[in-house]
Amino acid sequence: MSTAAKLPVEELRTLFLFEGLSEEQLHLLSTAGDVVEAAPGWLYREGEEATCFYVLLSGTLALSHRSGGDDLEISRTRQRGVYCGAWEAYLGDAAPEGYSSSARVLEPARLFALPAAEFGRVVREWFPMAVHLLEGLRVGLAEAQELTAARERLLALGSLTAGLTHELGNPAAALARTLEQLQGGLAALDRAVPGAPALPAPRAAAPLDPLRRAEAEDVLLDVLDELGVDDADDLAPVLVEHGVGAGDLTALGDRATVERYARSLAVRSLLAEASAASARISDLLASAGRYAQLDRTDNRWVDVRELLDAAIAMLGAGAGRAVGRARVVTDYAEVPQVLGHAGELTQVWTNLLDNALDAVAGGPGGAGTVTVRVRDDPDGAGVVVEVADDGPGVPADVLPRVFEPFVTTKDVGEGTGLGLDIAWRVVVHRHHGRLGVTSGPGDTVFRVWLPTNPQEGRPWT
Repeated sequence: MSTAAKLPVEELRTLFLFEGLSEEQLHLLSTAGDVVEAAPGWLYREGEEATCFYVLLSGTLALSHRSGGDDLEISRTRQRGVYCGAWEAYLGDAAPEGYSSSARVLEPARLFALPAAEFGRVVREWFPMAVHLLEGLRVGLAEAQELTAARERLLALGSLTAGLTHELGNPAAALARTLEQLQGGLAALDRAVPGAPALPAPRAAAPLDPLRRAEAEDVLLDVLDELGVDDADDLAPVLVEHGVGAGDLTALGDRATVERYARSLAVRSLLAEASAASARISDLLASAGRYAQLDRTDNRWVDVRELLDAAIAMLGAGAGRAVGRARVVTDYAEVPQVLGHAGELTQVWTNLLDNALDAVAGGPGGAGTVTVRVRDDPDGAGVVVEVADDGPGVPADVLPRVFEPFVTTKDVGEGTGLGLDIAWRVVVHRHHGRLGVTSGPGDTVFRVWLPTNPQEGRPWT
């Protein structure tokens, strides 16, 4: 790239970008800038120090953004007067230090190059009102893009979840059928051994405390050792689990029968565990399927308890079970249904629960409790949902701003600061409800009030 000359005022005036400027202003720009001749290749690269504002006089340019390690072309033009480069220099100290895109010359080009500092200065001095408007527009667009991106990610996740649940549903069902058939096949195999005595049916044992269980295992170990049964240490716990005593083993007679019976029970135990795991997978897939479909529904009458259960299941466990190192406990009262958008409300519960679980993850002893309460509004006009945790609490300086966009206490890369803002918009603006928070060490409560019918509710500000 080489500098050719200054651009005459007469030619500057022909460019649409400068057509409204005075003679004095045009002369200043002509003096401050240079005409450059650029051969095909990169004019500048995204992230490089933003030093110049460029206006195309002739030739062809292509603009691109970096995406996933590649240069994604976003426009290609030969239109005289288009501009690129350090166009955000009018922001002054708030301007990005590097170029926000890359420009590539596709055929020999002639450009008017204005130093970024000079361009920023004249824009601020000549068009102060426009600068304020552009700054506000820039912030608004950035927030809108963040919210839109978050929404699109949620929709993409919903589509992915729907696809996965559909694809995984068939093998999960096949696994459940196979395990059921194995249970029956094992029983038939026990009956089909030629000349073998019939084995007593397995039975469930009453729960034992650890001490009594250990004592029962020791007794069976002695009997199994006397009979010469292999792997007695592994078989004794299984026999105790099924309520088998020393007398039961003695009644079976010889070593072969006892060993066959013990190993049959061991296989049955493994099948029972596999069946329980298979049922859990099927339940999770069903919850994920319902969760993915929620956003496709219009406003309808919903039971908030069902939506809460779906959100809890998606986060890793049913109510009363551990999620990571935390525990979720539910306390649901009988409440009326509310008219609302199921997908949006489930998103609210997911955000509140996710924040609560994060808050208690590093609590004393490495565990904490999240309590979800649902109760009827005393005046009968709505439903109250509380998500409480016993974590360290929201910092005092953050609490007043907790529902503002981009406010977060999470580490970089772990949160966007949009979850509670989205919850606020859904509850307050979309459903005419109320959302508040009280917080202190060991007691943080996010409280949602939803009108039974938003059309009859009253906005809360």
